[in-house]
Amino acid sequence: MELAPPLTKCNEHSLWSRLGFLLPCLNGVEHKVDIAIVGGGFGGALMAMVARRLGRSVVLIERGTHPRFAIGESSTPLASLLLKQLAEEHDLPQLLPFRRWGEWQREHPGIGCGLKRGFSFFHHTLGQSFSDDEQRRNQLLVAASPRDEVADTHWFRADFDHHLVNEAQRLGVEYFDQTELTSFDEQPDGVTLSGRRNGGSVRFHAGFVIDATGPRGWLHRTLGLANRELPLIPATSGLFAHFKNVGAWPSEEGAPYPVESAAVHHVFDGGWVWVLKFNNGITSAGVAATGERAAELGLAEGASGWQRLLAKLPSLAKQFAAAEPVGGFVFAPELSFCSAQITGARWALLPSSAGFVDPLLSTGFPLTLLGIKRLGKLLGDESSTSALAGYERRTVTELAQVSRLVGALYASMGDFGLFAALTQVYFAAVSFSETAHSLGKPELAESFLLCEHPEFGPATREICESVVRLDKRDELLAKIRDVIEPFNVAGLADPAKRNWYPVATGDLFAGASKLGSSTDAIREMLLREQLL
Repeated sequence: MELAPPLTKCNEHSLWSRLGFLLPCLNGVEHKVDIAIVGGGFGGALMAMVARRLGRSVVLIERGTHPRFAIGESSTPLASLLLKQLAEEHDLPQLLPFRRWGEWQREHPGIGCGLKRGFSFFHHTLGQSFSDDEQRRNQLLVAASPRDEVADTHWFRADFDHHLVNEAQRLGVEYFDQTELTSFDEQPDGVTLSGRRNGGSVRFHAGFVIDATGPRGWLHRTLGLANRELPLIPATSGLFAHFKNVGAWPSEEGAPYPVESAAVHHVFDGGWVWVLKFNNGITSAGVAATGERAAELGLAEGASGWQRLLAKLPSLAKQFAAAEPVGGFVFAPELSFCSAQITGARWALLPSSAGFVDPLLSTGFPLTLLGIKRLGKLLGDESSTSALAGYERRTVTELAQVSRLVGALYASMGDFGLFAALTQVYFAAVSFSETAHSLGKPELAESFLLCEHPEFGPATREICESVVRLDKRDELLAKIRDVIEPFNVAGLADPAKRNWYPVATGDLFAGASKLGSSTDAIREMLLREQLL
């Protein structure tokens, strides 16, 4: 086992001076480390790599084995930017090829992924084939990149998670798979985790524990934590699987990108279907729907529920006519979740374990990566123990803002004009944030979806509540346009574009003053990021 490098002295008021350092050693079946991370998915593996680079001794504990099926697969420009920041801040250059399609294909062609050029939305009326008009009122295409080389990706998690766990081990992280933890015992000098592995008992003693096991995960269950209600989101269920032999959704001439080279959303009143295509012949697809719609379709029945759904979506049924599920269907009876407590004296939940709202808009990756960045600062002894309270507050605030927006989108799924307008709140917030960070101005966008911004945050909450209350439609549309205008650097909400939004650098140049920047600084940033 590789020993951790010497640990630096920390401030007497810091978290780590209060917890004390624990040097890695092996004492029978008890493994003593600074940090124990439970859950070996991408979040747990990345957190382990960051902690190791900070000089901590780390154990990564996984209940199953890799490679394994996992859902949550679609990246975004903000997630790619955060991955780059983690790589640069913590000397993890091996992460950089995964931020863009072109680099990924050159450096790691054997790790499955999908090309994501943007977000594609199509509105369906149940029982009818998809149709549209000249104004493209039943579709929305929002580009996230100008070309394939610099595009985002879908992560084929069986490959990607496995690779990251291997990388963590190369850095000296101890890895234990097939380990079923059964107890959490907090003591004056740390936490003891006990469990079973390969028919025998195993114990870990750590100064701090991070849970990366996902919603309703290990620490939430073991500590008996209560649930926290998320605002505005209705009760929803999900049904999903991986497929082979999925057909093509037709593209239109002049579209800003091939519509399937994206996170594809098929929206109907009460729910939506996602379709993500990977480069290994696998397609990830699933449906999220309100409890009423899920019961009507019998989604709990798995394959037969999926077929009933397709029967109501004839155009999608045509695409999936020859499709075969790989590994069977998974039904999730309750998608949304938030833990009432996210941190303790010696533990914290990653955002992916603290809560989940919905796959809509691909918010899971950036939230998790933001959490890893923040916990990395805490572990790096840049903050006192009050950082734990700050981490919890920001995690809850961001999850709640996502919940409000997604809840309002569910409420408007029967009115695609309103739904499309409301998505502009998301796209305005993330494009502004991405550009601010790329310009070296992170202070302009420190919170996800600008939820802590003194104007944008409260205004977004008010809009979402108005949508759920079914306030006057015209007034809502005008309010949305007014709220996003000071942050709109991507040419959004322009009726002349008829719901097709390509990446247009002219829009960014025109919005330079909104970022307190200049056209020269914007041009320099675009050249640096290879976007010109």
